[in-house]
Amino acid sequence: MRFDGAKRTIKFALGENPTRVHGQGNGIQPRTRMGVEQIIRSHFDEALDYRIKREAYLAAKEVYEGDRRGRTTPPVPIAKNLRFDVLNDIIDGEILVHCHSYRADEILMLMRVFNDYGITNYTFQHANEAFKVAPEIAKNGAYTSVFADWWAYKFEVYYSTAYNATILNENGVTNSINSDSNELIRHLNHEAAKTVRYGETSEADALKMITINPAKQLGIDEMVGSLKIGKQGDVAIWSGHPLSIYSKVEHTYVDGKKYFDLYMDPVDMRIAVDSEDSYTEAEYNTFIQGREEDSCMSDVFELIQQ
Repeated sequence: MRFDGAKRTIKFALGENPTRVHGQGNGIQPRTRMGVEQIIRSHFDEALDYRIKREAYLAAKEVYEGDRRGRTTPPVPIAKNLRFDVLNDIIDGEILVHCHSYRADEILMLMRVFNDYGITNYTFQHANEAFKVAPEIAKNGAYTSVFADWWAYKFEVYYSTAYNATILNENGVTNSINSDSNELIRHLNHEAAKTVRYGETSEADALKMITINPAKQLGIDEMVGSLKIGKQGDVAIWSGHPLSIYSKVEHTYVDGKKYFDLYMDPVDMRIAVDSEDSYTEAEYNTFIQGREEDSCMSDVFELIQQ
């Protein structure tokens, strides 16, 4: 979703996505987890080498163009490379990294890589095994954005815990709750409430995981994420505590403009139901089909159905 004034972001991926889904699935590199690290490093090295050569060329070009007597030799051009420019912007902190990840060993690997290249602002998405290395994540100043209680839907995410978010929070990691589902996003407050239920996280910290913390991870916390004078006025007003399953949204404001009013909503347009659909058809259309389109869940439901 476009957000005026937001920092640029980029997605990285570890594990089966680059190796199995995009690697083996398309006959390209990398094919192994070790290969993922090597390719990341080699691309950063190429980008840094390009920058040195490009800057040297531009400096020599300026000297050549300023030589009115024509005594200097024209420099060999180094063409502008947008891909390398992006990689250098990542190194310089101009682009924020959000990295698809599951396993603790790969989380540690990427932090080591980023430390070597001076990259400091990044978020591990999903991060099911982040609780195993929570102190290391906090020490590196990395962020996490995790599922409340999703795991075991494929081998690399076999091991996790509903205490993940709480353990990260207790270790000082700026953590958020995500859904990766067009259904769960409709009641993300309930996903955050699970941290209170399972881990006895405070209600205030649970709310931060779906408000100010994700805003920090996206670099937009100066504009949204909390109730503060000068921010953009994105506000939801609830009938009760936002973490309660009995509470309903009564009003929604975006940029100070009312977009939803429960009491001025004669026909509930929030629900799209076809009376001709069977329960099985409705279940497939709203959940399985959407998840299968995500490479994160590639082939999972085929396996389950068999």
